[in-house]
Amino acid sequence: MSIIPYESRFSAGEILANALIKKIPNLNQNLTKNNDNYFAFAIPNGGVAVAEGFCSTLKIKYDLLIVRKIKIPYNPEAGFGSITTDGTILLNEGLLSQLHLKKEQIDQSIRITRQEIQERLIFYGKDSSQNIFYANRILNKTIFLLDDGLASGYTMLAAIKMIKNYNPKNLIITVPTAPLNTIRLFKDKVDFIECPNIRNTAWFAVADAYKHWYDVPETEVKNLIQKSQFYNK
Repeated sequence: MSIIPYESRFSAGEILANALIKKIPNLNQNLTKNNDNYFAFAIPNGGVAVAEGFCSTLKIKYDLLIVRKIKIPYNPEAGFGSITTDGTILLNEGLLSQLHLKKEQIDQSIRITRQEIQERLIFYGKDSSQNIFYANRILNKTIFLLDDGLASGYTMLAAIKMIKNYNPKNLIITVPTAPLNTIRLFKDKVDFIECPNIRNTAWFAVADAYKHWYDVPETEVKNLIQKSQFYNK
């Protein structure tokens, strides 16, 4: 199967939004009637440009949902779990059982990751008091979770766990590309998945779905949200 790559993350977001309008009954009418019933969360860094295209099409607001991996002490390139913006923790229990880490090592890694998230929130002009707004943004609303693609899906699993803590009406994953095995992880965890480029392949790279791929720096994310009409400041 040939792959038609996306021009950019922004255009991928536009494509996702238009696909949902076609597939979800009355979505466009409901958005026109009251778009406050909808909200999006973008996972930085790459998900923010996707959110700009997506939210500018649907005319809804979005916020950042920062997810940081909890690093293995002796192998910081790998992680045994994730922590989200509001401190929600998702541990890879299967991996942990193989690592034989001491409780003190696990607790220390979690503390370091929490601090990293606080530093990112401050960098983006937020602070820990931001948590009190999540219920207002999520409760009984349709929530879209956005990223520029999924690989293992573990970051998105942590994001799902956080969002569900605040009782959304519906939870929808919207990503431009992902492997089939990862998409299957979410079938019973969300209400709808929109992913136009699903590949059933042993080797997968998100970058293959884009004509001009690059790693998005945090300075670019900050610039995007400062200029955005749809970022929920």
